[in-house]
Amino acid sequence: MPHNASKVKPKPLFYGAPVGILQLERPKDPFNRPFIPGSVGNASTWSVPVRYKTVSGLSFERVLAGDFAPAVVQAALELAAEGAQLITSNCGFMIRYQDVVRDATDIPVLLSSLSLGPFLERALPRDKALGIITASSSLMTPNLLKTAGLQTNSERVVIRGLEGAPSFAAAFLTATGNLDVSAVETEIVNAAQDLLNERQEIGILLLECSEFPPYAAAVQRATGIPVFDFTSMVEFFVRGLVRRTFNGLG
Repeated sequence: MPHNASKVKPKPLFYGAPVGILQLERPKDPFNRPFIPGSVGNASTWSVPVRYKTVSGLSFERVLAGDFAPAVVQAALELAAEGAQLITSNCGFMIRYQDVVRDATDIPVLLSSLSLGPFLERALPRDKALGIITASSSLMTPNLLKTAGLQTNSERVVIRGLEGAPSFAAAFLTATGNLDVSAVETEIVNAAQDLLNERQEIGILLLECSEFPPYAAAVQRATGIPVFDFTSMVEFFVRGLVRRTFNGLG
């Protein structure tokens, strides 16, 4: 046996799907709550093929508790072994597992759009603030913000949650109703507009939830400022994986 045989990685089962996505286990309920185009859970959202892996038993409550690390790590390792070159997830609060998954794998890990927060905040002029629209503002604790690399108790980070928005909450927080796309869009746009009316110094909006990207264009039309989300983060990384030759005039 060659002396370096132990260092040879197993070959992936298939190629050409560079993004691996960890999925929460969906609750069993009678309601129609599809992953629409733009959602992290809809494969047509992405510019490259992706692969999904549901973490068995990982509910939204388990994500918040942060006590499911072994199963999350195992699923991430399986995605890496299958050939993923980036691991992300379909829940912004998976930032709780960012460090443990990154430490366990040998490929890049970006489990939450909140990972964009420090980059965006640093890009803003000193008199501007970063606005974060989240599924639940009460869950955006100082510890979670610190895990994401954001300053706590900072005037430059302003948060608005959708926990009080009935259509969004029914579809995505409590699983007690069908997804009403038009109503959810209105709720998210209203939340963004209200936030900017209160804090006119906000210069960028960051959408935390993996179900927010379908409404990002509407939010931008309503606010007129840059809007970033899960798709911004993942596609930024994809652009580094799939470089194109420049053709132009010399």
